[in-house]
Amino acid sequence: MALVSVGGHDTPSAISSFVSRYGLGHLTNLPDVDNELARTLGVSYHPRWLLIRADGTDERGGGAIPDSIVTDALTPG
Repeated sequence: MALVSVGGHDTPSAISSFVSRYGLGHLTNLPDVDNELARTLGVSYHPRWLLIRADGTDERGGGAIPDSIVTDALTPG
């Protein structure tokens, strides 16, 4: 599983500042300055999370991702 942070709706420097301010440097961070990825994935506001499972199904929500979703995603089987 890979956890990726995507910053959008702002400039690359503002996205970088956000990553630094909130200690997200340990994640892979991708800028989506033109919001193309957000539109493709149906993300219309922040913060949002999107879990795409290996079988192609997905689950999404707003705010912090619930612990139960993370636990389920990390549980084999």
